[in-house]
Amino acid sequence: MPSVFGSKLDLLIRLFDTTTGADIDERNIVFKRDGMPVKPEPRDTGTYIFINTGREDFLMRIEVFGYEVYETRVCYEELDEGLPECDVFLMPSENTLRGGKVLSFSGTLPFLKRIEAVNLSRPVCQINQFDVKSRNMTLFGNASGRVELYDKYYGLLHDDKKSYEKIEVEKTVSPLSVRLKEALQEEFTSNSPIMRVIFGSVSDAGEYLLRIRDDGGGTRYLVRYEVKDEVRFQEVDFLSQEALK
Repeated sequence: MPSVFGSKLDLLIRLFDTTTGADIDERNIVFKRDGMPVKPEPRDTGTYIFINTGREDFLMRIEVFGYEVYETRVCYEELDEGLPECDVFLMPSENTLRGGKVLSFSGTLPFLKRIEAVNLSRPVCQINQFDVKSRNMTLFGNASGRVELYDKYYGLLHDDKKSYEKIEVEKTVSPLSVRLKEALQEEFTSNSPIMRVIFGSVSDAGEYLLRIRDDGGGTRYLVRYEVKDEVRFQEVDFLSQEALK
């Protein structure tokens, strides 16, 4: 969708609740571009577009009622030129009344750059096989034989259950097959679980925050985080007072 009604599409934004993966239907939203309020055009649920606004890099700030404020730098050289799009994963506020109680995992770690996690108690499916040439991954479903990979980012758990390979789904090929954006780089065992990734936030000072819904689905998560150029993993319980090491 490089143009809209003869006008140039300069940015497409999709808003997701990172704890559930659902599109955000809240309409009480403020968008800011380098500190100045802007009004993108709404489209489908949680989708907004900027038309004829130019493609200069800028600091984007998004304030959604019931969610933590989100900030990121939009760098066009990192986006697809034909369809510049940005997926935004928002964390619910602690005092939110929608979706039930939330649990937080927070702290400070110097030189921390990114943080995310997967729920060890909630695999979506299991891997069957992977074809490097086509990048197609076949899957084992749940008891009904169904697989629902509606989200884009998942973690493929390693045999030691202490780390996972992050994967990005590009396309659903069939009910039990998806195409990945990039080929798997690490060894895996057939039947290894695949879990949806939830995203956290990190400040310039290394303050981090992850948040989940307290919905009875388990509170032990495998956290993936980047310190300088090193990727680390740590299993944590959102009910404890643990911190990243």
